[in-house]
Amino acid sequence: MSAGFRVPWSGLAWLGLAWPGLILVIPAGAEPPAGKYVSFLACPIARDTGPVTDVCFLAEHNGEQYALVNPPDWGVPQLHHRVLVEGLVKDGPLVCGARPLEGRASVMSELAAECGTVLPYDEIVKGAAGGVFNSGSPAQRAHAEELLRRTPGEPRASIEPAILDPPPPPVPTPPFETRTLTVIYPFSSTRGSGPDMVKLRDLAAYVNIAKARHVSVTGYRAVSLLEDGSNLAEPADLARARAEKIAGILTRLGVNAKLMQVRWEETAIPGSGKEDWRNRRAEISVEP
Repeated sequence: MSAGFRVPWSGLAWLGLAWPGLILVIPAGAEPPAGKYVSFLACPIARDTGPVTDVCFLAEHNGEQYALVNPPDWGVPQLHHRVLVEGLVKDGPLVCGARPLEGRASVMSELAAECGTVLPYDEIVKGAAGGVFNSGSPAQRAHAEELLRRTPGEPRASIEPAILDPPPPPVPTPPFETRTLTVIYPFSSTRGSGPDMVKLRDLAAYVNIAKARHVSVTGYRAVSLLEDGSNLAEPADLARARAEKIAGILTRLGVNAKLMQVRWEETAIPGSGKEDWRNRRAEISVEP
């Protein structure tokens, strides 16, 4: 596997599922208690989960293994890049053969040649096939199968979207109230996730429907406090970049720039070692 290896996020939706009959033993006394926060930098480890499934990812820290599972489209760990792991240790079945976390894993931009470990398939930790043909809704599966049926005689069908757009939200009706949205970012990134951008699109539509008189956009950057006592700070210009990018998206979605107040906090939010990933954000508020 080479530098830059990526696995599509859509193929990893199964990582949050338990596998019936999976029994792994963790050495007594070594297991961290559920409810403990962890925050560390490490190499991601890829695990082969079978001949027809994607790899999953985990990380080792202080003799323990933690599963690296992010929300959809938030970012997948990559070999040859370290990850910043921030989360709360959870109870429950192992995931990818490792302890589950509630939190985030951010891919660091710097190359790390030493991060290339791939665990072979052991026939114990097994993946489940993902994708629209296996885990989509009945309507989604029918749509994908119809595209597949049409493709041999209609080559254009092969480039049509295979994933259906979600149904539009109900059209807002009076009385209109203030609506807010918080976009959370990976470390040192200005890229919001697909689900968050769908919410931003809906918020832009609300601005016009509610005839909003004011839209505020505020960007923040943050510091992550690691368990070894070190601080990992985001670049000084990142809060501004996040705010301006969100404002630019809203403008392209039809929001009048004159309605917007765009600002950012110059000072990074200090880290506590507990859910510091929540501080890397942009906040949008719409007042009708």
